[in-house]
Amino acid sequence: MSDVTNEKITALQGIILDHANSQRTSIVDEARREAEEWLRKEMSKLDRETSSVLADAKQRSEEIYRRQLLTAEREKSTEALRQQNRFLNEALKRFQDGLVRLRERKDYADILTALAIDAARGMRDSSPIKLRLSSVDSNLGNKVAAAVNSKLPEAGMAFDPEPAMILGGCVVESANGRRQINSDWQSRTQEVSDTLADRLLALL
Repeated sequence: MSDVTNEKITALQGIILDHANSQRTSIVDEARREAEEWLRKEMSKLDRETSSVLADAKQRSEEIYRRQLLTAEREKSTEALRQQNRFLNEALKRFQDGLVRLRERKDYADILTALAIDAARGMRDSSPIKLRLSSVDSNLGNKVAAAVNSKLPEAGMAFDPEPAMILGGCVVESANGRRQINSDWQSRTQEVSDTLADRLLALL
């Protein structure tokens, strides 16, 4: 080949290389822009997903906390009621035990007489009436009935030896059995239960 031809070839190669370099730079720039755009979009999407996950986690956490709080409040309320009921039962038992121990007193017959008189006054229109005691107190029955009649002759009280199913105190009935007044320890304990419950509620 002649020198002229070689120069032309070399010049052409230079032109081709320059064009290739220019194209390569343009392609690289375009690829970089596309990559940056893709990365920007992906990061934006990731941010949105992260925010959504965090918001959902926060909502779930708050819901769990609310449920735990409600459960704790219910358990606290239930425990308070349980304690109140336990204390009330214990207080009522002590009160009733104290009444039963009245039997140990020398004036127990007078206590029974006072109870029977109070009941007899509530049954003025039902005379004659009957007095019933627990089996343990049956030996005092005639004495108590006589004491009542000496105070309230119109009562016409008679002692019924059939034992009443009570811990102590007395039961007064009309002769026909249609009316009855319970002045026994179980009834008296029940009468004070509401008062004790109110007092315990104020203390808890």
